[in-house]
Amino acid sequence: MGAGKSTLAPKLAESLGLEWVDTDDLIEEKEGLSIPEIFEYYGEDRFRELEREVIEEVSRSGPKVVAVGGGAPMGEANWKRMKSTGEVVYLEIGPEEVLGRVGSDENRPLLSGLNREERKEKINKLLKIRHPRYNKADYVVLCNGTGTAALAEEVTHKLMGENEPG
Repeated sequence: MGAGKSTLAPKLAESLGLEWVDTDDLIEEKEGLSIPEIFEYYGEDRFRELEREVIEEVSRSGPKVVAVGGGAPMGEANWKRMKSTGEVVYLEIGPEEVLGRVGSDENRPLLSGLNREERKEKINKLLKIRHPRYNKADYVVLCNGTGTAALAEEVTHKLMGENEPG
């Protein structure tokens, strides 16, 4: 959450000569509702089901850069699909950076309705739960304070099996 997946994906796709998609965007298109509305009307379980369906569909449609939501890798079916059909990159970001980036964004269903301290606590809890799974990614890239262009270059080099620049 807030690591910059949706910002990095198009730049990474351009440097790799691939199409890119954001699974949250695809879910919104499919349902005709925003992610917060899906959470509000149908709950997180339904959102996770839609997320699984979209990841499955995307994985069958040829090579591309795919930005997934922060909870997607936690679903076992999602994780297996992601690992078996591509290379997984974890954009690692610390809890303070997450809080700074998502701020008071009410479009974050897992954080909506929480004050700043509650958001901080929720972010810490989520990262503690998710970090062990995320760390099993093919590539882990620390991105606290790193610009998008530099991140895209670093990830491109990792994916292409090249030594990093500089």
